[in-house]
Formats: sequence, structure tokens, C-alpha cells
Amino acid sequence: MGHRHLLVLIGFALIAIGILERGWFLLAVWFGCNFLALGIAHARGAHKIFGKRLDGTLPAWSWFLFLPWLLYTSAVWHAMRLFSREAAHHVVTDELVVGRRLLSGELDDDFANYIDLTAEFAEPRPIRRSKGYVSFPILDGSACDADALRELLGRLPPGRTFIHCAQGHGRTAFIAVAVLLKSGAVQTVQDGLEMLKAVRPGIRLNAVQRRAIEDYAASLHE
Repeated sequence: MGHRHLLVLIGFALIAIGILERGWFLLAVWFGCNFLALGIAHARGAHKIFGKRLDGTLPAWSWFLFLPWLLYTSAVWHAMRLFSREAAHHVVTDELVVGRRLLSGELDDDFANYIDLTAEFAEPRPIRRSKGYVSFPILDGSACDADALRELLGRLPPGRTFIHCAQGHGRTAFIAVAVLLKSGAVQTVQDGLEMLKAVRPGIRLNAVQRRAIEDYAASLHE
């Protein structure tokens, strides 16, 4: 079962529970609608469903419509951050650092490019106001198409680059491999993954992300 199908299924289940049980269970309808909307967004590649702005903030309407989901993802993110033994970030090369979403006090270096891939989180103020901040939202477990990827990489100035998503695994790997391929540091997607895994073992690509990065790699040789 695909990620989007699972989201839609959970959404319908929560909506049904809320309607049948009523009372406080009606809140499940709100949560279910969030799941349903995200499932549809994944199917359509609507990475801007949360309305994340170029400055890394989320608009008020997004907080209102998606409050259950945003609270849920925030709680999960903090729990994983607190209990994980994985470092916040890892150095891949002199020019590339990958990691999870950082707290305000964890930004300990200047980067020419600070690429925030989360669609579902507002970035901490000190970070989004830092030099080189770039908001490029991608839905969790998903990937952008090759054209959008080329557009992103084409407008990045040379220099040290930090790439992060929520946990620094899937979306981060997708973009980081693209950066390595474009720079010539690696020649294949597998070589890029192995380089990333050597420093951050939790790095991985799902089937959707693997197909997308393979398409991008193929386009480099056309």
C-alpha cells in the first residue's frame, strides 16, 4: 500500500469514527480531513498544501485548517529528537552537510545555502533569517520532479550547503544525492547514497524518491 493510499484510508477511518461516536470524537473528523487532504496532496504532488512561504513561515490559515496534523507531527518530531542517538547533522564533504531540522541554538555555522525541505514545519526564526536560507517544501515521503530539482540546484550559489528535512533521512537524501551528482562528486545514485550512509546511516530513499532521483541522474547524461 502506497503512502498516499494509507493516508486516505486513515482519513476515512477517522472521519467515520467521529461521525458514528459523536461528542468529543467529532474532533477525529477534523484530524481525518487532514489525513485525507494530505493523501490527495501526495497523489497530486501538491507540496505547497500547507502554504509554506519563502521565508520559512506557515500562514495563519494553515495553522487553522491543519492544526491537528501540525500538532501531531511536531510531537512526533520532538519525541524522535529527544530519544534518538543520531547527531543533529553530519558532514559529508567540505561543501555538504546533511541533517534533521535544527532548533534555534543548533545552527553553529554559516552556510552559503541552508536548504529547508520541510513542508509541514515553520523554521525557527534565527535560522530562517540566516544567510543563505532557502525554503523548498517537499511533502514527507515524497519527491519533486526533475524540472523543479534542476531549477533549485541551478539557483544555488557555490559554497557550503546544509540540507535538512524533518529527520534528515528521506527528503534530505533525495536532494543531497542530486547535489553530489551535479557537482560530479559521484557518478551514480547508488554511489551518492553510499557516501551519505557512511556518515549518516539512517539515510534512505523510498521507491518514489528513488525513481525521481534516477530520472534526474538520467537527465544529466542527455
